[in-house]
Formats: sequence, C-alpha cells, structure tokens
Amino acid sequence: MNKSPRGLRILVIVGIVWALIMLVARERSDKTPEAMTYLLSITGSGLYTLILYWTRPLWLPRLANHPLRNAMILGSFNAAFIEALFLWIQNSLGAHGIAAADNLWLDLILTMPWYIGMVIIFVIIQNRQRFSPATILLLGGLYEVGADGIVGGLIIPAVSGTGANLPQWIVLMITISFWQLILVYSSMVLPSAWVIAFQPAPAVTKRPLIDGLRPLFWLVPYTVYAIIALLAVYFVTQAA
Repeated sequence: MNKSPRGLRILVIVGIVWALIMLVARERSDKTPEAMTYLLSITGSGLYTLILYWTRPLWLPRLANHPLRNAMILGSFNAAFIEALFLWIQNSLGAHGIAAADNLWLDLILTMPWYIGMVIIFVIIQNRQRFSPATILLLGGLYEVGADGIVGGLIIPAVSGTGANLPQWIVLMITISFWQLILVYSSMVLPSAWVIAFQPAPAVTKRPLIDGLRPLFWLVPYTVYAIIALLAVYFVTQAA
C-alpha cells in the first residue's frame, strides 16, 4: 500500500480523536440509551478494525491466493458484522431507531445490498489506484455519508413523510458525523486494502478522484431497492 502523506495522516487522526470526544460528550450530556448505543457501536467498530490490524499475521496470509475475491468477501463480512454489532448494542440497551431494523435478518436485507455493491466497487478501484490508508479511511467516511447520511438521513425520511432539517444535517455531517462515520466503515475498506496488496498492481489510471467516488454511484440503484423494500415491509406489516 502507498504510504499516507503526513498531512493527511494527521488530519485523519485529529478527526477521529475529535469524533471520539464528541461521542463521549454527547453521552455525558444526553444519557439516553441512544447516545450510549452510538458511543459503544462507533468505538466498537473502530476497535474491531484495530483488532484486525493487530492480528494480521494470523489471517492475512491465508487470503493471499485470491486477493481480489477474498477482499470482497472480507469487506462484505465485516459490513455484516458491524450491522450486527450496532443492532446487538441497540437492543441490549433498549435503544431505538439506530439500526435499519430491530430484526437482524430484516436489517441485513435492507442494508447488505449497499454494502456488498460498495465493497465490490471499492475493491476494483483500490486495486487500480492503491490509495493510502488515510485516503481509504476518508473515502469510507464519505461512502457512509452517502448511504446513512443522504439515503438514510434525507431521502428515506422524505419518502416516509417525516422530512429532515437540511441546514442542520449539513452542519452536523461536516463537523461531527463524517469523522465518526470513518470508524464505522473502517473495517469494510481498510482490511480489504491490506488483502489487495497481495495482488500485483496494474497500471495506475489518472482518474484517482473519480475512481474514489465510484462506489457512491451504487447509491442510485440501492436507493430504489431500499424504497421498494421498505414499502414491501410496510404493506406486509399492515396486512398482518
């Protein structure tokens, strides 16, 4: 993997520290199950990535034979693990409205099409560009802004009629949420990049920015899927 530029590395570290400070401050001031769920889930996501990093000698060489395929599988598995972690903590604390659904299988049905598509596209572009770890973490936060922020925070509420405060959403997303979301997506993109490093690098294209944004294009078909799936769940629930 390419080494992260020093300035970019400092930016990511400072951003993550800021995110953790704000999570703790919110929990101390709010003291609700939801605030504690966010604190434990997001920090737990980052800790899971650290555990994968510390244990790399145990599992990484086993994925070297088919790096691109295994990178896709690993990223998708980690996405499912993080979803299950969020849901388990939410239900254990009696919180509501944080995971996509209160049932694990329904939660995965609603979210995994996005994660799988995002991971596959990311693996393809990472194999081509070999982004540095700091860049990968920033891209992961950006992908989560698209999925949980735009689709989950703006489009779905608008379709359901609840709406959202757009100016407030923008301010919170830029100043706080983006940096917290880096931790959530870290295990989906960074370990996959470690696996991809076993693959001989192809010729680098001169479109790194466009390539880095390509997973966000998957949001278009995924949004259609999510709306249809939520409508189906609503009508099934009403019929029952």
